[in-house]
Amino acid sequence: MTEHLLNPDVFQVARESRGRTQEEVGVAAGVTQGLISKVEKGAGTLQPREVAAVADFLDYPGRMFYEPGRVREVGSACLYHRKRKTLPAKVLRKLDARMYVRNINIRKLLDGLELEGNRMFHTLDPDEYGGSPVEVARALRTAWRLPEGPISNLTALIESAGGIVIAEDFGNHKLFGMSCWTTRGHPLFFLNSAIPTEDLRWTVAHELGHLTMHAAPSSGDPELEADAFAGEFLAPDSAFRPTVRGLAFDRLPNLKTYWRISMKGIITRAQAVGAINKQTAVRLYKQHSARGYNFAEPYALSSEPPTLVKTAIDVHLEDYDYSHKELAAAVLVNLDEFYTDFLGQVPPSEAPNVISLFDRPSAAANG
Repeated sequence: MTEHLLNPDVFQVARESRGRTQEEVGVAAGVTQGLISKVEKGAGTLQPREVAAVADFLDYPGRMFYEPGRVREVGSACLYHRKRKTLPAKVLRKLDARMYVRNINIRKLLDGLELEGNRMFHTLDPDEYGGSPVEVARALRTAWRLPEGPISNLTALIESAGGIVIAEDFGNHKLFGMSCWTTRGHPLFFLNSAIPTEDLRWTVAHELGHLTMHAAPSSGDPELEADAFAGEFLAPDSAFRPTVRGLAFDRLPNLKTYWRISMKGIITRAQAVGAINKQTAVRLYKQHSARGYNFAEPYALSSEPPTLVKTAIDVHLEDYDYSHKELAAAVLVNLDEFYTDFLGQVPPSEAPNVISLFDRPSAAANG
């Protein structure tokens, strides 16, 4: 590898994904912070041994820093989040970068593989649907041939259209998930696995609304539009409204299980479709809050784990005869991270060292 092939975009994403400063990376490489700043702007470079020191410090394979192309500006260059307003910008920047690293990993994993599905993603201009996110959601449900009623497994539906879904623990509960277009032209949904299923489902539908409607800048509020899309996509008015007429609090658990939407989401959606008035919604919200459900709702929904990435990994391991170590290197991730984030297993470095009874010295031998 020659030094002029160092990719400044990848370099910066790798640093930010580990939450490290330019100064810390400079110390690790034995160079100044100023030089690291120049490297990230494409105005400077590092010697191979300095890149190797940075790779070791950030715990990434050195080859990753030489990956060609941009990773921040992919497809329509859109990046969307569903988050709480109190999420610190520093944390968001780190998780953004982590998703861009996953974009690199997924690109390498899917090289040579074809994603076969019976659906495809669409970009639909809300202006062509009367400016209504609700009408866009209805159009997409029709295009995907979805019957009226609940969607039993939203993750499987997204994957059936070639979407990439990755769920990892973000280390906080203030960011639910994010999305962008990958360098292979597939949408990537990066989700917080620490979030309950009902919130993840709404997040996926919300992000799907962004990806479907917001290829171009919106004249309205994109977040409100994405939420309106999500409500209609998950709970179509025509099917949902009859189930929530005369809504009472004791009906919320069954409705949550049926629609696979949070109890609070059921209340919000019922008001949105006009099945209940604002006064009734406020009363139900108060009952919900008084029980402490704003922090953790009961009646947990079954999870909807993604399978597409796992299937691609299995193809490499079983059909192409890769070892775990070889595949981790091929997708440009360290082995421990490959085990935890891609295989969902305890990494070899953390596995307990089991000693057989036959390997232990006997009392007689100890004499």
